Amino acid sequence: MDFKENLSEHIKNMEKFKEMKFNEEQTKMALIIPFIKTLGYDVYNPLEVIPEYISDIGEKKGEKVDYAISLENQIELLIETKPMCDNLINHDIQLTRYFNVTNSKIGILTNGIIYKFFTDLEETNRMDSKPFLEINLFEISESQILELKKFHKKNFDINIILSSAEILKYSNGIKRYLFKQLETPEDDFVKLLMKEVYDRKITQNRLEEFREIVSMSFKVFINENIRKKLENALEQNREQEARQTEEINELPDSEIVTTEDEKEAFYIVKSILGKMTDIENITYKDTKSYFGILYQNNTRKWICRIIFNENDIVVVMPTFEQKNGKMIEEKIKIESLQELYNLEDKFIKVVGKFIEN
Repeated sequence: MDFKENLSEHIKNMEKFKEMKFNEEQTKMALIIPFIKTLGYDVYNPLEVIPEYISDIGEKKGEKVDYAISLENQIELLIETKPMCDNLINHDIQLTRYFNVTNSKIGILTNGIIYKFFTDLEETNRMDSKPFLEINLFEISESQILELKKFHKKNFDINIILSSAEILKYSNGIKRYLFKQLETPEDDFVKLLMKEVYDRKITQNRLEEFREIVSMSFKVFINENIRKKLENALEQNREQEARQTEEINELPDSEIVTTEDEKEAFYIVKSILGKMTDIENITYKDTKSYFGILYQNNTRKWICRIIFNENDIVVVMPTFEQKNGKMIEEKIKIESLQELYNLEDKFIKVVGKFIEN
């Protein structure tokens, strides 16, 4: 099994202990040692996973951190554990003492469910007061799994971990701040936004009024962006389903004969677009129901679809406008292929859109 599968198995095993009130030793045995094992370390090798690691602090001798993990005779991780039901508040002070007298760059505080990862971004060799990464195994996200994977024995590279730690710490801090403002915008945050849209003097009454406006606007902004992403995802699904339907309806290539008229249409469009892109980017795909001219041989980037009827020719072109989650198509009837030259601006607009994107 790979790391993600092993981690999922560990979390699944944790579920049966979810309602338990384990003390510290029980927490170590049931939750923390299996977690260390999941990270690929040999829990049965006291030279690699060192329990009760002694880290003397000044005149205080015999101070012990619960676990130290050693790689190539170098202490890389310090793990301070607390009982499963502990909220981990203020215990980082104890971990700080151990961190400051060892060569380890990573300190972990955990109750077996929540893991807080610390380093020394603010002042060298002095552990930061805030973690750069905090993970609740019962609520772990895909991005957190990727970060946790960096601590696996096979992947462990302290330079990579530290380079991402700074980004994680500050990006997580920004997200926490924005989430807080989403729920209850602070005065400074409201004033910052007011300065962008409000030209008069900011009074306390107006500040309170704007607080509601900011909170509402923030939520609308987030909801609209989520909706747009969902609509784009749905549109992509519809396009994929449409392509699959077309492929099902198409005859095998050996049964489709590209006519001289279709070839002539292709050469006309190709000559029109040769002035704005490499002519090799213009290709075609002949199907049972229409003759398609493509950009970069991509069926999602179709320039036009030409349908040859008995009495006329229909040129179908994308407009890139949406209605009910579906792209609107423009249909133009022409009587002869020479009239394709009259559509030059439309062809150029379509390809220009593809190049722009």
